[in-house]
Parts: sequence; structure tokens; C-alpha cells
Amino acid sequence: MNENTNIKILSVTPETITIEVNGQEQSIANTYQALQQLLSQNKAHSFQSADKLYNINSIGEANFYVVMDRLEAHKILPEGLAENIITSDNIWIDSLKEELQEQPNISVGNKAGSIFHHYGWLIETFLLKMASKVALEDKQRRLSFMTEAYQSSLRFLTYIQLAQLLSKPTADIRLDFFQLEAEQFDQYDFLNLLWQASKQVESAEYFVTEMEDFLENLFDKESELYEAVIFLEQYRTALITDSIPEGKDMQQLLDEYLTALVYWLRYISFLAQYRLVSIKDVNLNYQLGTVQQFVHTYGELHGMYDESASDFNTRTLEEVFTYSRSVLLFKGSSIEAGLDKITATSTDKTNYLSLSPLIIDQSVYRDKETQTPEIYYYVGKGKRQYCYAQYRNELLYGEERAKKSNKYINIKKQNTKQPKWNKLYKQIDRIFEAFKTAAL
Repeated sequence: MNENTNIKILSVTPETITIEVNGQEQSIANTYQALQQLLSQNKAHSFQSADKLYNINSIGEANFYVVMDRLEAHKILPEGLAENIITSDNIWIDSLKEELQEQPNISVGNKAGSIFHHYGWLIETFLLKMASKVALEDKQRRLSFMTEAYQSSLRFLTYIQLAQLLSKPTADIRLDFFQLEAEQFDQYDFLNLLWQASKQVESAEYFVTEMEDFLENLFDKESELYEAVIFLEQYRTALITDSIPEGKDMQQLLDEYLTALVYWLRYISFLAQYRLVSIKDVNLNYQLGTVQQFVHTYGELHGMYDESASDFNTRTLEEVFTYSRSVLLFKGSSIEAGLDKITATSTDKTNYLSLSPLIIDQSVYRDKETQTPEIYYYVGKGKRQYCYAQYRNELLYGEERAKKSNKYINIKKQNTKQPKWNKLYKQIDRIFEAFKTAAL
């Protein structure tokens, strides 16, 4: 970006965009061409919008509306949802249960935890927090739990699409996410990134096959799902920036946000057809006169663990192997069945997808036998930082943003306390280097 040019979008109406250029306000037409012309005239390569920074390469005519719509004032729930508000009792949990029961070959229990775990660790953690006692006592924290349930689920879907790109990097992929600094992460536009990443993966090659219909509906500007998501986006930003409108009834906002969130979560219930697994080690067992056997030490990932669920299991595969120290996403409701489908003669080579190094299990880099999994997700290149997807970690908003209590790790070139991170550092550099992006 031109060092002397600071461009910030202040507000948007259906007809105009109000922009601040080096402190001076001006209005342009609400079109992609008008924005492009202004950026070109000022020799700018990025702009700020709702506390989000956008590289010009991340915006095109096709996804321009995804960025601008969240800035239009007075976004409300779609009419169909507004007529069916969900209150903060167990109705929302029962609604998720009913939707999951529609998924083939999925067994759904009656307890909240057994319902939530079908969404996977990265979503389950925040659903558990929503159902906690503190969520009913503190309205702002309840809203923060809900906004993070939305953001984490959106991030999970995005990382799945990114993982497919990481497995087949090409020189023409340009995503500003791989230039992201950790401090920009909370306000990063994952909705736009999901759009970008998905456009660079052939829909016929989607690992999560249900994504094609879901994304078509999500990015249909006229769909109820799209309107609900813009509502979820706007109030997450409002919470973080302490800009919830004065006089807004907090209980009404909580009920509205819950209604939109449950609508979103029901749409992504197809995730129950997939399982997250941590592969701790892959060891070769091979003697003269025998076939090669690869012993996989693995553990299914859940948002919370008790003593009985902390052990890793082993499974032996003949002549084939997956990835060690990696978090994998398997198709099917059983990890064991998914592992067994990986055979040397199988024609199905798409039974699992590695989400690492975007998502890692910190426990596999330690030698402590009783260590339970700790799932971290990548947040920024500056310090190669990962944040812990943990029940106790919380979104920092308002005055809380000054606190640094959330658990995270920085992966350095030389890691004295955790030498096994050295290989992770090299993996990050090797894989992400394949994405040639313009600097922010």
C-alpha cells in the first residue's frame, strides 16, 4: 500500500459508499468499479473496512457484495426467523438434535454433550460454553460465547477448504490469509476467505461433498441463510468494537442472535458425517518375509476429556500410512472404519484430509504419556502463532481486550522447551511458502 494513503470505509448504503481518504470524507457509488477506480487513483493496494484490512487482490466483482453488505446499517433478522425467535432455554439444543437425526447413520444421544460432539472439537467447545451456567448469568459473555461458536464454525469450514489448497499448491493462488499477523486475526474476514478458497477448489473435488450446495446457498445474496450470516457478522463486530447500539434490548439481541446461530448450525449439521482425529505417531513394523505394517497411534478429538477418554488407540494398516503428528478429517461416523478403508488397492484416495499445519494437536509434540489432546489453530505468520481451542479461552471484547490470559503458543525456528516444534516450523515455512501472495 502507498505509505501516504490511508483508505477507510466508514459506511455503506444500497446506493453509496462513504470513504475516508487521508482523513477526508467522500462518497462514491456502491459498485466494485467505483471502489477500484478510487484505489487506483490513490495508488492504494488495501483498505480498511469495519476494522478489517483487505488486500485489493482479495476483492473481485463477484465477492464485492460479501464485504460491503455487512457494513450496511440496521441489519435485522430475516423475516422468517424473526417470526420464530428461539429463547435461551433448551429449545435450541433440541433443534440441533432434530437436525442431526436427519443425517444418515448418525446416533444422537439426549444429553447436550452427546449432541454437540457431532460438530467436532472446534465448534463443540463453544456450544458447551453456551450451555454453561455462566452463560445464563452474564449476558455479554453469553453473546461472546455465541459469536465465537459462529466464528469458530466458519473458521473450521474455511480451514477445510484451505487444507485442500495446501495439499495441491499452485503458483497462481493469492490469499492474504497467509500474510496475516496474529493481532489482525480476531477481526479477519473468514466469510470472504471461505468464498475465495472455495472458488480455487473445483467443486467436484470438495472433500466435504456437502459443501457445494451449502456454499451455493450461503453466497446467494437473496437467501435467508446469507441474510442470517450477515446479521451474525455485524453483531460479532459490534461486540468486539464495543459498538452495540445504545438502547438495544440485550435480552432481545441474545434471542435474535441465538435464533440466527441455530439456523446456521443446522445448515452445517453435515459435519456429523466427518470425524476429527489426531494421529500421534506412525511406526513401521516390518520383518523379513512379512508385509509392511504401519502402526497408527491415534485419538478422536472432543472438546472436553475425562480420564477414560484420554488414551490414544492403535490401528495397524498393511502397506499404507497416513500422516504423523497431524490432525486429520475422516469421512464417515467411525474413525476405525475410515482407517480400515485406506488400503493399498483401494481406488478411493479421498477418505481423509490433513488439516495440519492449520490445525495441530499440541500433545503429540510432548513425551508425556498421559497428555490429552490440545487442539490449536493457526492465527498468524508474524510469530507463527497458534491459539488454543479450549473451553477456558474467551473472546476478548471491550475492556477485556487488554487482557492477555488466553493460552497460545509461538513456533520459533529454535524451540528450546519443545524441540519437536522445530520440524513444525519447517513444515509451516515449506507449505505456506508455496502461496505467493502480495504483501498487505
